[in-house]
Amino acid sequence: MKFALVFALTAACVAAPGAARAQSEVNGPTALIISYRAKPADRIKFRDLMSHEGISQLEAWKKQGVINGYQALFTTYAASSVPDMYLILRFAHFADLARWQKVEETNPGGLPADAQSLASADYSATADIVKDSSAVPGTPDSQFFVLEYDVLVDMAKYTSYALGYAVPQFEEWEKAGVLSSYAVFTNQNPAGAPWSSFILLEYKDLPSLAAREVVKNKARADLAASNPTWKKWSDDKTAMRTEKLAVPVRALLNPR
Repeated sequence: MKFALVFALTAACVAAPGAARAQSEVNGPTALIISYRAKPADRIKFRDLMSHEGISQLEAWKKQGVINGYQALFTTYAASSVPDMYLILRFAHFADLARWQKVEETNPGGLPADAQSLASADYSATADIVKDSSAVPGTPDSQFFVLEYDVLVDMAKYTSYALGYAVPQFEEWEKAGVLSSYAVFTNQNPAGAPWSSFILLEYKDLPSLAAREVVKNKARADLAASNPTWKKWSDDKTAMRTEKLAVPVRALLNPR
């Protein structure tokens, strides 16, 4: 069975604009974020296999209710210092991870059998969904950015910071027409992890990505002048988190 572009899934797996997740909800919406590394000689084959068998299998699990949604993202540029692929799986409830745990017994990291000799899961983490938004549907031109951070304060304070500092900027970028969607996640088990906070930004296209710094600087200037709460968080941001990685990625396609 062949499937359409994965971009069509963005609206399904990203919540409606303005949706925020209660961090205290015991059995609430949960994400599982997995990164993968392929052998350098197998990167092309791994991408091709995941664009076909991998996406088909993920779509089947979605239809079976094993997962609530997913985004499969392949790094735009090859580099040994970053993963080759990210998979963001969404579950309506934390307890729904039980069915995925069964998947892991035969498909480690959710990889099809043929992919298991080409790549392996580098890191997996369950995450809270702090906030996500989809302003417009994604397209084949969408350009994504993965941002990974170390959090330097307790997670409750970081969540307040993310909602008070990062999210208002993302909303301005959406209004400016360059950002299609965003999602902010926090690691449920950050001790010793490669990241404590994981942010996914979707830009409309390459020109929008090229305008990233200009739009960001304007939004920050506007917010600093109009939003005292945002300005306070801005002044304190270096005490909140340290940026570790900024990785351009593209959504995997399943050609017709």
